[in-house]
Amino acid sequence: MLQLKIQKPGDPTPKLRLSMNKGDRFTVELEWDSPHDLDAHALLATNPGTGAKVDSFDKVLSTYNCAKTNSEGTLPGNPDGSFETPDGALHHSGDSKTGVDKAVDEVITVNGSKVAADVNEIPIFITIHHLARPATFGDVKHAGIRIKDAGGRVLGEYKLSDEFSAYDCVQMGSLIHGANGWEYAAVGVGFSGNFNMILENFS
Repeated sequence: MLQLKIQKPGDPTPKLRLSMNKGDRFTVELEWDSPHDLDAHALLATNPGTGAKVDSFDKVLSTYNCAKTNSEGTLPGNPDGSFETPDGALHHSGDSKTGVDKAVDEVITVNGSKVAADVNEIPIFITIHHLARPATFGDVKHAGIRIKDAGGRVLGEYKLSDEFSAYDCVQMGSLIHGANGWEYAAVGVGFSGNFNMILENFS
């Protein structure tokens, strides 16, 4: 297990080689151990070398963009609480209100075979839902993600360090597809605000 540190300007980004095949499937498991309401989010982004950007809400996988949890959401929710992007490339297991008494709290599944050709980066975020219980990551225990392949093999595991204690939103990293296939870049960027502020940075 690796501890995710805040990335400072000029710091190299640790990368984990995942697969050479863009059609592969991965899961990103979010877990934490406290009564706070954390949420996992992902974007289907295009990065031409100047930063990852999204141009449509159809490319935003978030509980804040799901009609089941938000009347203004654009992504249809399923009876089991799960939802996905219209192209099926990203699927969310559903909103977990607390991290108590569960080994895995929320899961994002990436179906590489449905990722559009122009999508080469999938940023992954975790946020704290302020309406449920205002907090920062200094109040949350053991927040982190685990990346697995289609066979359930753990490819990488990252826990937040204490450096993120003042923030309520964190980019845990990005799945990136390039000449070397899929890689996971452990980008540690903290935000204070809400998910709309994150979207402003990626649109």
